[in-house]
Amino acid sequence: MRHLHVLLNKYKIAIYTLFIFSMIGIVAMLYRDIRYFFLFFGIGLLDSTSRILVVRYPKLLQFFRLTLLVLIGSSLFAGICLIIGVNFQFIEIFFDLSAWVVTGALIQLIVARLILPFFAGNAFCSRACWNGAFFEFTNPMKKKTNPKKRSPLLAWGYLLFLVVLGFTVAFLSPVNPAENQEVRMWWIIGENILIIFVGFFLSISWGSRAYCRTLCPFITISSLIAPYSLLKITPVAADQCTSCNACNKACPMYIDVLQAVKDRKRVNDSMCILCERCVSSCKLNVLKVATKMPKPHYDKETKLSSKRIAFSYLNLSNDEANAANKLL
Repeated sequence: MRHLHVLLNKYKIAIYTLFIFSMIGIVAMLYRDIRYFFLFFGIGLLDSTSRILVVRYPKLLQFFRLTLLVLIGSSLFAGICLIIGVNFQFIEIFFDLSAWVVTGALIQLIVARLILPFFAGNAFCSRACWNGAFFEFTNPMKKKTNPKKRSPLLAWGYLLFLVVLGFTVAFLSPVNPAENQEVRMWWIIGENILIIFVGFFLSISWGSRAYCRTLCPFITISSLIAPYSLLKITPVAADQCTSCNACNKACPMYIDVLQAVKDRKRVNDSMCILCERCVSSCKLNVLKVATKMPKPHYDKETKLSSKRIAFSYLNLSNDEANAANKLL
């Protein structure tokens, strides 16, 4: 029984992941059709498998994560966007609302940006986003010392611009992309090329994943919920930290992970995408993704020393101290 408990605790994040995606798949299947169950169950199965492999082979964490990102991202974009013709980009939501239809963009907003952030924050960005995959492999490895900081005014201004543009195109253009497959396909290709083009050149002057950090409307929304996420980067061995700053250097979102370690707090930054680059960069295994902070650990000698100090303040005799120690 104890062995089973240890095993479940070891793989609990993988189990949580598969369960949550399965539940989402069942709800989506009841609302739409069985294809949605296989879609979400498949994503959950891939993600939970990668997490199990990471537990077994922790040094290959980034290899498994990037493989997962490529598999899911390319499947969503090539299989669902280009072949089926579903547009997942933010502006499509307003095309659809104008035509009173529900497609992939709204489903992504609800699932990936309103439901999953309570469990895994902005993890969609580092495990499923095809634009994010492009930025992962093309952004400069050497980080800028003075990156462009996120501006809420810029982020929400861009989101509002997309809302206005979406409704304007839907109501004033001759054809609403939501009602015409050919027009929608041009929007799918054009939007993704534009995001990749803008994001690539912004990263040169503003630092890694500049589009994600400063403009992406989806992360602007999910970042409101991400601080309340169950899973966070957690300093599980803060005492081992040597302040080498490797975690900060590795973070593509320019989060001050080291300060969280020093404060013995979980990384609560709304921009964290759970890419775990900080985890991989730490040679002393100070960090990991966890559901809570670990309990303070005291060895037997430390406990005895604490008791002796307490007894000395109480002016107890040796016999009294021994009796009290047995009771404790």
